[in-house]
Amino acid sequence: MHTINVYSEGQCIDSTEYEHVFMNGSLKSPFAKQFIWHNCLEKGVSGYLENSFRIKDNTPLFRTNHVLPFYSIYSREGKKSFFSDNAYLYASPPVISQIAEYGQYVDGYPVVRLDREKDYGESIIFINPYRKPLKATIISDDNRSILGIRVSPLSSQMISLAPLLLKGEEMWAGQIQITATNRVITFNVKHSFKDPTNISDHEHLDPYRGEPTHFPATQWLRLRLGKWLMRRGWIK
Repeated sequence: MHTINVYSEGQCIDSTEYEHVFMNGSLKSPFAKQFIWHNCLEKGVSGYLENSFRIKDNTPLFRTNHVLPFYSIYSREGKKSFFSDNAYLYASPPVISQIAEYGQYVDGYPVVRLDREKDYGESIIFINPYRKPLKATIISDDNRSILGIRVSPLSSQMISLAPLLLKGEEMWAGQIQITATNRVITFNVKHSFKDPTNISDHEHLDPYRGEPTHFPATQWLRLRLGKWLMRRGWIK
């Protein structure tokens, strides 16, 4: 079963479900129709879409919990179209190892640029698809900050980075770090400074990695062999 839910302001506002039938690894049911959600939210209100896949009787038959490699396409008349990659709801390996290592969620983005004169603005989208409220902070590499960010459960917020500009300052470029009280899904959005709905780009951020970056050669070979065997279904 493939379920698509759309959430906004703590509520599921749309839901669609498809049934896919497989036999011996081949799809026997018709291909699912392309899912299109037409934005009907009020101005200034945001939301997010959640995909989930499960076996109908909930038996554990999936070989992997990896995110499916597809993009969402944002398109609207009079606006620039752009792509967005997807993110794990649960079981993201970098997030798990990061919180285990540092004790909190930490994201980073190295290429922020704000410019009033050139109408260049940026924001961070916070998606909180969990049942617990979220508190977050944005700090720059030169000690500027945006404090007191709060995101309710099953909600999303678009937080402008314009407050990083000092009084009378027209332009700033630098790096930012985001910390949060719980895991959260984040994206960087580049847009018009005057009109944040006029979006030009949509990028994922980079979680601080907590896992080791170097391994002994024998361990590296075991990991490579394990992944090779898993791809062929010989081990789970």
